[in-house]
Amino acid sequence: MSSQLSVDRETLLALVNEARRIANPPGQIPPGALAGERTSKQQGRGLNFDSLRRYQPGDDVRLIDWQATARLRSPWIRLYNEERERPIFLLVDQRIDMFFATRGMTKSVAAAKTAALLAWRSWHDGDRIGTLVFNDTGMALHKCRPPRTTLNTLLDTLLHYNQQLPAQYPTEPVAAVSLADALQRASGAIPDGAWVGILSDFHDLDKQCDALLAGLRRRCEVSAFVVLDDLHLRLPASGALAATWQGREAAFTLTPALKTDIQQSITARLARQQSRLTRLGLRVNHLVVTQDLIKQLQKGL
Repeated sequence: MSSQLSVDRETLLALVNEARRIANPPGQIPPGALAGERTSKQQGRGLNFDSLRRYQPGDDVRLIDWQATARLRSPWIRLYNEERERPIFLLVDQRIDMFFATRGMTKSVAAAKTAALLAWRSWHDGDRIGTLVFNDTGMALHKCRPPRTTLNTLLDTLLHYNQQLPAQYPTEPVAAVSLADALQRASGAIPDGAWVGILSDFHDLDKQCDALLAGLRRRCEVSAFVVLDDLHLRLPASGALAATWQGREAAFTLTPALKTDIQQSITARLARQQSRLTRLGLRVNHLVVTQDLIKQLQKGL
C-alpha cells in the first residue's frame, strides 16, 4: 500500500481513471474535438476546415466543394488545417528537499502522483510523453515516445526515485544535482512546441535557471507546479517547537510576533518566486500537499 512517505506501483496504476477528471494541459486538444488550439500551418486533408479558394490546375479534385462550385459557377476547393499532437515533457524533482511534510503526503509523493496523473492524461489523449526524473545524485531521461510504449517505464522510474528517499533521508546525500542541471539535461530532449510541466519546490531557482527557462519558453509552453507544505499557515499561536536539519537540532519558543514573522517571510518568498517564474512566461500552479491533488489540478489546468 502507498504511504504518505512513498508511493507504490498499485497506487500509480490506480490513477489511470482519476486522470480523466483533469483537463488536458494548456494548449492540448480535447479528445474527439473537431476544432482545437493546436493546428499546423500546413494545409492538407485534416479535420479542421480553414477556407475556400478557387480551383487551380493540379489541385486534388477530391477537395472540390460542389455546393460552392454550383453557387459561384466556377470550381472552388476546401482547405483544411491539419491537427498535430503536442508532446508532453515532465521534469520531476525527487531530491531530499522534497522529502518533507508536516501533515499529509510529502512533497516528493505529491510530485510523483501529479506526474503520474499527467502521464495517464497523455495516455488517454494519445500524446507523446517524455520525462526527466532527478534526485540529488542522478537523473533518468526518457525522450518523448507514444505513451502506450513508454508509460510503464516512466512509472517504474518514478517509483525507483521516489522509493529511494526514505532510505536516503538519514544520511542526507550531498546535493550534486541542481534544478539548473536538470533543465540543462532536459533541454536537448524537449521537442519544439511541447508542453513542459516542471514539478518541484524550486528552492534553488537561480539566474542559470532563469536563462534556461527563458530559452525553453521561447519554443515551448511551460507550466511550473510549485509543490509546498502550508505549515506557515497552520502554526499555533504560541508554544515550543523543534526542528531538525542536516544533523542539527534546535528548539525554540513560538510567540505571536515570531509566528507573524514566519508567515510573512514565507508568503513573501512564495510571492517573489511566483513573480519571477511568471516574468519568464511560465504558468504557475501551487500544489499544497495537505489538499486534494485532483481538485488543485482541475483548478490549475
